[in-house]
Amino acid sequence: MEIKKDRLLLFFDTEFTDFKDMDLISIGIVSQHWHEFYAENSEYNKAWCNDFVKTEVLTKLQGGEYTMPYNQLKEKLQIWISDLLEEYVSVLFVFDYSGDWFLMGDLLTDYPQKEKVHGQKDELDAGIELYFMHDRSNEHHALHDAKALFNGFKVKYAGKELTY
Repeated sequence: MEIKKDRLLLFFDTEFTDFKDMDLISIGIVSQHWHEFYAENSEYNKAWCNDFVKTEVLTKLQGGEYTMPYNQLKEKLQIWISDLLEEYVSVLFVFDYSGDWFLMGDLLTDYPQKEKVHGQKDELDAGIELYFMHDRSNEHHALHDAKALFNGFKVKYAGKELTY
């Protein structure tokens, strides 16, 4: 029997239409071992986008193979997580905004291995700032924001015991 590795940390960020009317635009995930996932929802409600989103988020979308209908994005994400769970006992999603976890919850609504998926909010601002210190051009792109979160985690917990 193959022995699975311990919990895998996944750092993720979403981009969405507005704080009031939240509709998923894109999601980016990076693990502590550099697994990556990125996808864009082709069905988000464009009318809900605020001015900030129009100028800072939509202009950075990658399009092409990354763009797909919501249900396809959901299925692709669930398959990606299932592939990770073949190697790891569980996954822990680390995020810095509760709205991200809310949107993730929608993506995992009917996920069959939900008991192996957990979430943890953390304040990682110092390392996020360091990540974007010299180049802010990719800020508000979900995958780059996820990488910034991972950097924030490494800065915060360097040489320290993890608190979760």
